[in-house]
Amino acid sequence: MYKIKGTDVDHEIKSMLKYESNKQEMDKLLESLARPYFENKELKILDACCGIGHISRILSDLSPESKFTGVDSESKLIKLGDKLNTTQNISLVNEDILKFLPKNLKIFDITVCWKTLSWFDYYEDLLVGLINSTKKHIFISSLFFDGDIDFEVKVREFNKEAGKKGFNKNYNVYSLPQFKRFALKKGVKKIDVVDFDISINIEKPPINEMGTYTITEKNGHKVQISGAIVQFWKIIRLDL
Repeated sequence: MYKIKGTDVDHEIKSMLKYESNKQEMDKLLESLARPYFENKELKILDACCGIGHISRILSDLSPESKFTGVDSESKLIKLGDKLNTTQNISLVNEDILKFLPKNLKIFDITVCWKTLSWFDYYEDLLVGLINSTKKHIFISSLFFDGDIDFEVKVREFNKEAGKKGFNKNYNVYSLPQFKRFALKKGVKKIDVVDFDISINIEKPPINEMGTYTITEKNGHKVQISGAIVQFWKIIRLDL
């Protein structure tokens, strides 16, 4: 299960608000990859674990005739998202995504689950729920490894309220081959994977804070790191 704990919500809000004025590199890539599936169409779209709904707002520009439903378990994020929304085609719901998803009812044409899957305890229950409630395509971004190894990574941030009580966050890295096998077994027909290679430099945060930064290798390739964790981001499209 994934839930932001305690006053850490305020820290997450501060981070998310940056996306409103400046699109992240990964968001721009999603916009490009999603365009053929969203543009000039009238669809029902689920934004699973939507936060403040910034992905719905980006995709709404591509598909203003579509209806977007964003779902998140944190009420503060939903309330802020409602204030930020300026269009009538985005609705935000404050609910646990696993409880919200209808069982075996293909209600949504397309689902997006953006930069969240790795924060769950594991992906299987959520992925099955998304597959069962989606007709056409699911777009996912998460941390993946190209080999047959899952990495369960738990983070304890001692300077945060929740971290003082124990481990407060997951940074799981999932085996891509195993993820593919599971998805195909559950009814997915085709899987397309795009590696996310960041092109900008991000400064390192203070040593006691988790936060993405980049280092540049000798060949010019930039590597994303948060704390002690190398971030292997991939964008996956599941066709149903």
